[in-house]
Amino acid sequence: MGAAKSRNGWLTSGVTNLVRDRREGTYYARVKVNGQQRYLSLETNVFSVAKLRLADAESEMRASSPSRIPGGRNSENAVGRFIGAYLERTRLDISLAPNTRLRREITVKAIVKTWAELPGRDAGKVTPADCLSWAARAFTEGTGFVAPNARTIRRGMSVSAYNKCVDVLRAIFEIAREEGAVYKNPTASLSKRAPRRKRLDLPSSAQFEALVGTVAATRARRSRDCADMVRFLAFSGARLREATAIRWGDFDFARKRLKIAGTKSDSSDRIIPIFPPLAALVAEMQARRGAEPAESRVLRVQECLGVLKSACRRVGVKALTHHDLRHLFATSCIESGVDVPTVSRWLGHSDGGALAMKTYGHLRQEHSDTQAAKVRI
Repeated sequence: MGAAKSRNGWLTSGVTNLVRDRREGTYYARVKVNGQQRYLSLETNVFSVAKLRLADAESEMRASSPSRIPGGRNSENAVGRFIGAYLERTRLDISLAPNTRLRREITVKAIVKTWAELPGRDAGKVTPADCLSWAARAFTEGTGFVAPNARTIRRGMSVSAYNKCVDVLRAIFEIAREEGAVYKNPTASLSKRAPRRKRLDLPSSAQFEALVGTVAATRARRSRDCADMVRFLAFSGARLREATAIRWGDFDFARKRLKIAGTKSDSSDRIIPIFPPLAALVAEMQARRGAEPAESRVLRVQECLGVLKSACRRVGVKALTHHDLRHLFATSCIESGVDVPTVSRWLGHSDGGALAMKTYGHLRQEHSDTQAAKVRI
């Protein structure tokens, strides 16, 4: 980063308006507003995260200034002030997982990117038509962001990103309504877009066994550990970051239980049974690796995507992701006769099974039809 110490205790970062506290290591946005230097903590000591939050912090600091904004509107009712309030509530909400906070900050940035004049608008003068116009433009044109090394360039927003923008924009104007800046939330007329339901093209049991064998037999440096990860994800239903955080001390072998620390939210923390396939895998790993301390991580690799996709090509099945192995777990449970609400709890959902039913509900009917064909009177 090449930071250099300044006289007043701040470290420069090489990025305009981004400085770091020399003692605490925390990054701050430094903006001159009405001739005065103002600082706002970005609440992180990670340079990449600080850069991501900087633009929002600059907008918040300028919008909260008592000066009049362009167009003669008093900033007391400027949308930028309510954007700042929304971000502040997000940062102070201890029930939110760090990833959720970051995702909301990214969404705010996307909204401002696609509606540049919004922070300076008088909230009371933003109309439903304005919101509908933004929605059409944002969805079809997007932010213009292209990921490094992207093989394909998407024009417009994905359905998921667009729906997140609608939620956040609605929440911002709800704050404005609470504070009396608007009488009615102008985003009420916005509708979310229905996501395309992903077709679950998952391997059969025989194909999965062949897949695991192929992963283990590759010349990758930690092929056996990668094969362990593939089976662990498919046999536990854990998300990737949940699985990589599991330690031997999280297993209660006497009660046949496994504690999983959720990564989506506090409510995704859960205790699941040690299912028979998972029990067999764990026993095999322990026999192969010997006794390990309780604080040791069960999985020795953090990801296996490259090896997994290569193995899929060799076996002749559709390329799988880490998350597809979670789908495979849920599908196997449902096809084994487990009810959807129970599978939902094992997955760490807190909605009583609504999401699982939407994602996997059709499998119940397909499985029922298959089983019905076997009936003989």
